[in-house]
Amino acid sequence: MINALIGELVSVKEGSMIVRSNNIEYVLLISNQSASRFSSLDKEERKLIKILTSLQVREDSLTLYGFYDDAEREAFEQLQTVSGIGPKQALKILSGINVRHLAEALDSGNIKTLATIPGIGPKTAQKMVLALRNVLVLDEPKMKQTTSRTAVWADVVNALVEMGFERRRSEEVIGDLEVEFAREIGELSRQSAEELLFRHALKNLS
Repeated sequence: MINALIGELVSVKEGSMIVRSNNIEYVLLISNQSASRFSSLDKEERKLIKILTSLQVREDSLTLYGFYDDAEREAFEQLQTVSGIGPKQALKILSGINVRHLAEALDSGNIKTLATIPGIGPKTAQKMVLALRNVLVLDEPKMKQTTSRTAVWADVVNALVEMGFERRRSEEVIGDLEVEFAREIGELSRQSAEELLFRHALKNLS
């Protein structure tokens, strides 16, 4: 299973993006919500990104789906537990409504809002509410535990080493950034903390 890709954002458009990792370019299908967020990254930020993934295996194809954050990927997977909703339909739903609004509509049983999503009628909306009410969890755990932080720093350093940077120097830079951004990191999710470190480490090492 591919949990995530770390590499350079080559291009992004409505519905898909291309990421170059270890000299291989991957095409990922993404929601319009994710496309908008990745499109907003500047030139420097695009040099090193992390995108969460879900690999869908079929007899005649392999399809890689990408997500900006854990909440969107979790919603994508949970939507497929609803009868009649496959991966393409789940991605279409996430293109039509952001995860927070989706969760609010599901938890409140707001059939009217759900039925306005392209491709979703009242019957499917009702099935979604029955299956997913109070299921989607939006709040990610904060990066306060030392063990979690250690794992993040190791992931960031390994990613930098794979890009050709010297390990010892990468570790020094990450250590300095930990001190510099300690307050911000303490309030971030793991993924957001990694992205912050990636971005600033790349600037310092280049």
